[in-house]
Amino acid sequence: MRGAAIRMYGGAVLACFALAWIVSFAWWLLLPETRIVALEVPLGTAAAIARGEDVDVIPDQLLLRRGDTLVIRNNDEAVHQLGSDLLPPSTTLRIPVTGALLDSATLLCSIHPNGVVGISSFARPGILATAIPTALAGIPTSISVLVAMMVASRLREDNEPSLVL
Repeated sequence: MRGAAIRMYGGAVLACFALAWIVSFAWWLLLPETRIVALEVPLGTAAAIARGEDVDVIPDQLLLRRGDTLVIRNNDEAVHQLGSDLLPPSTTLRIPVTGALLDSATLLCSIHPNGVVGISSFARPGILATAIPTALAGIPTSISVLVAMMVASRLREDNEPSLVL
């Protein structure tokens, strides 16, 4: 009887972790492989740069991955440059992120004091990224199921008729 209970509890724990991994794997599959990274140049940016002010429009380092699209909207009154592209007022520039762009490590940028913005690349997380969500969901779920099974077992034992002679 003891071995059967251990197999039953072990099977329940295994089922909880399997269910947690299936959910985690589905989340991983649904992660977008590409993103749209949108940036906006607000009105008055060129004037602030001319006054020597620090502008925080485009970060010093862009974190991109192959297949992303960098979208920059210029709401300023002045023309700005990003890479080899000029961005006139009231226009939007779409730059597909390719291997060549990622390999360059920097992009010309008229908004930064040093004239460039850095580019860092990252990849989609690997399948091992499903391990942490599986553990975070599997451990409390399996503990809850085990407690419920033990309580149900005790209730069943208490309700069994006893033979009194």
